[in-house]
Amino acid sequence: MKFMLLGDWPTAGGALLVPAGTVIEWIDDPEAARIAGVPTYPQWNGTRLPLPMPLNAKAMDQPAYDQMVRWIEPQSDQLLRTIHYGPNVQPKKG
Repeated sequence: MKFMLLGDWPTAGGALLVPAGTVIEWIDDPEAARIAGVPTYPQWNGTRLPLPMPLNAKAMDQPAYDQMVRWIEPQSDQLLRTIHYGPNVQPKKG
């Protein structure tokens, strides 16, 4: 999954600020992550980041978009949300 932050992301109670424009990439599967050379959890400068990603994160690939949809679906009947995504993502219709 690959996300790009569209705004600053304060984490760890404000002790860590991940700047806008940062690309965060990880793969949940340890073997696939090893082959791709990426971590198995989201991190920035060696610090593990919380999940879910903030709503101002732009999904840069299809797995990231699908995960973002899963994170917000439980609340989708109550609130209107905008998901940002890259040009290679096929959003769900309806």
